[in-house]
Amino acid sequence: MMMKFDLKVLFSMVASVATAFALWACSSSPEPQTEPAPAVAQADSVATPVVEKKAEPAIPASYKDIQFPEYKYVAPYPKDYRVEIAPGISGYIVSDRSLPLVNFTVYFEQPRVPLALKDEAASSMVGSMLRRGGGGGISAKALDDSLEFISAGITSSVGTFTSTFDIDCLSKDFANMLSLSKQVLTAPAFDKEQFEILRANYLTAYDRRYDTPAKVLSALRSKVNYAPNPRLWDANAADYKKVTIADLKRLAQGVYADSRIMFALSGDIDKDSAVTMLKEFFEGWNAAVAKTVKMGAKPVVQEPTPLTFVRKPGIYVVDKDITQANISMNQPFVRRPHADYYPAAVANFILGGGSFTSRLMNRVRSDEGLAYSVYSSVGNDYRDTAMVTIALQTKVESVEFALKLIREVVNEFAEQGPTEEELAQAKKSLIESLPSLFDSPEATAVIFAKGELLGKSYDHYLEYVKEINAVTADQVKAMVKKYFDMDKMTTSIVAPVSKLESIKPFTVIPQDSLEFR
Repeated sequence: MMMKFDLKVLFSMVASVATAFALWACSSSPEPQTEPAPAVAQADSVATPVVEKKAEPAIPASYKDIQFPEYKYVAPYPKDYRVEIAPGISGYIVSDRSLPLVNFTVYFEQPRVPLALKDEAASSMVGSMLRRGGGGGISAKALDDSLEFISAGITSSVGTFTSTFDIDCLSKDFANMLSLSKQVLTAPAFDKEQFEILRANYLTAYDRRYDTPAKVLSALRSKVNYAPNPRLWDANAADYKKVTIADLKRLAQGVYADSRIMFALSGDIDKDSAVTMLKEFFEGWNAAVAKTVKMGAKPVVQEPTPLTFVRKPGIYVVDKDITQANISMNQPFVRRPHADYYPAAVANFILGGGSFTSRLMNRVRSDEGLAYSVYSSVGNDYRDTAMVTIALQTKVESVEFALKLIREVVNEFAEQGPTEEELAQAKKSLIESLPSLFDSPEATAVIFAKGELLGKSYDHYLEYVKEINAVTADQVKAMVKKYFDMDKMTTSIVAPVSKLESIKPFTVIPQDSLEFR
């Protein structure tokens, strides 16, 4: 049987309970405190100090009104990191305990180019095989497995001026990696299976050397600017197929010996402990390498000779059926150190090196929409005379207009020079980019090691700021006239020849004749 509730009765009951609870709460509350108020302070009492609030700085009305403190940056000083292990063996140690990682790069100053074109293919393969082929009684497969197990790496390379090997590993494995690399690199094995894999890679790279317009342009630019030189030799497929392991062993002799040694060590390592480890590592290095060098062997390499320029201005074209013409304009520059480098660097920044602040970008891209990217650069080379460059991609139909517009921009800059604002902005940007060179311990150690090999002074990066700040508007103007003279430049273009009638005369260079042989 269901019970019926009268809502009025129910509400009355609830109200009675609430009233009773409220009366109980009031009766059980503590008595209010009746302590006397503190007396008014007498005249001789210590007064509470009044703290005045400083006025908050006003928020600028525009971002243009924001004031920043003067930028001051002092580059790290090489001497603070330099150590000498033994006569002819020195380097830089930059410690950083933030991560348990170590990078160790060793440079052997060993200038070398092959004596004969037939050795070019083998010479280009030597650097990779020194590591890939195993050595010191360790097979190539065992070496790969060992490195993979501890997430470490060893790389090797052989260049025109230096031969290099590099170790990347966890700091706890560094001592063992030193021992392993010395074992492998002082007695390379040249594993046959790895050799065949490497040769196949080189053959594939050769077959695809002109797959993109950019690769064709690079080859064309070298062909029309440089005189023949053994340093520029190009091996072809037939050359790679003829290479034997005996050729690699012959050309590898002495790669890591009898030379000036420079190293860059960075990461989670104590400097004093590192010096002790490296002294042990390099002790007897040349003696270990000498065991694998055949006594009385005939020389297989020669000292490299400087690159020289053909100096034949004009337009050179490789015919390629594409819609975007790839263009590069070039002129010989300087070999550093040279007094023109810094004012030319400032001039280049204003002309085309400063991205969206540059004149070329503003006129060619922003105003006319002729190119996604257009830029200029000045080469930075201590071994050879470098080149200046103006480069862009544009629709084939726009080539004539783009070249005309670039000429106008350069000529106007050469006649008028930079504005005060352009000069100040260029200097500021170049100087404030300096910290990016030292953005990691590895980068810092490597840049110091390479710098010493090139003959840079310890004060190089301190002088850099002074040199840039000293550049004048007249110097910038002179550099544009001297190094960006369009009439002295070669203009290399990759595009359909049939659509370039308006820029004649030009010389057509067949794609299959771009190699140096």
